[in-house]
Amino acid sequence: MNKNKIIALVLILCVILMSFAGCRKNSNYSSNKIYYISTDKTSIVARDFDYTTTTISDRVHEAMDALGENSDSVEYMQTIPAGVSIEDLDIADGVVSIYFNSVYLDLDPLIEVLVRAAIVKTITQIVGVDAVAFYVDSKPLENAQGVALGAQTAGMFIEDFGQETDSLLNTTLKLYFASADGTSLVKENRNVYYSSNVSLEKLVIDQLLKGPKTSNLISAIPAETKLLSISVTDGVCYVNFDEAFETQLTGISEKTTIYSVVNSLTELNGINQVLITVGGETPLMANLDVDLSQTLDKSYDIIVVVYEDYDYYDESLNPITVVEEDQDESDNSVENDEKVNETDDSAEDEEMDSTDLTTLTN
Repeated sequence: MNKNKIIALVLILCVILMSFAGCRKNSNYSSNKIYYISTDKTSIVARDFDYTTTTISDRVHEAMDALGENSDSVEYMQTIPAGVSIEDLDIADGVVSIYFNSVYLDLDPLIEVLVRAAIVKTITQIVGVDAVAFYVDSKPLENAQGVALGAQTAGMFIEDFGQETDSLLNTTLKLYFASADGTSLVKENRNVYYSSNVSLEKLVIDQLLKGPKTSNLISAIPAETKLLSISVTDGVCYVNFDEAFETQLTGISEKTTIYSVVNSLTELNGINQVLITVGGETPLMANLDVDLSQTLDKSYDIIVVVYEDYDYYDESLNPITVVEEDQDESDNSVENDEKVNETDDSAEDEEMDSTDLTTLTN
């Protein structure tokens, strides 16, 4: 009887030990994580992930698929945003090279850091993967200074993304884009995050090249234009574009193109004038009556008046634009003379209304 009890106890102990072994195995198996972006877009969130594949290549593809899936969680969202697609993926010598489409470059700087960190931290957990290299349109991803980032390791990203994102600054830029008829400019307020290593003047040009966010506005700068250099000295901003800047845009006046740059830059503190060059030389624009060899001041005449209903206006929405019809100075003079000569009460009321409108437009 005692012998049977001993055998029973041994069997029970074996079962318990096997259970612990199974738990440990499962624990190790589920130690893999997938990193997602928090819904407030300020950090990354780790979640357990069980791979169904075994080879390095298959696991990398499985992880990338998971990072791109929609999430129903209220705590986190998919890591790879909609519109960003992977065109190719290569694995060699412990480095996973991921090739994204051009939409990746449109990511907000803060989001881009989080996306990159989440991908690197996820992929480098796979045994056999040491680093991840990022490419966009087959070219290495670059930092704000135009230097390739190279292969990224998990150690390059700190756990506290509050510190990681301290190097990102936030500002509201006043950018000028072409109106629908291409002959005037409309101001668009744009809130952006940017690296502390990027100058505000470069940020302005980068945002202008991205085009307007507001409907019915048009980019006044040719799409293929590249910024070669930009600097500020004694209140003058020197902007040097490549030759694509001289391309005449259909439906956009050359004056609109020039002052889209000038007006946007002179909204910055410390910039009073702008000198634009193409390859270091004066731009060749035949249909422009402005001396481009000289520094230019901000032009107020080319700006279209925009009214905003502040009770309902939200900067994330499109502003309500009202364009007043142009009138000759002679017509204004006659109209003003007539108002001065009118003496009845109703005429005085109309004159007051006109004065109020003038105040608003100024």
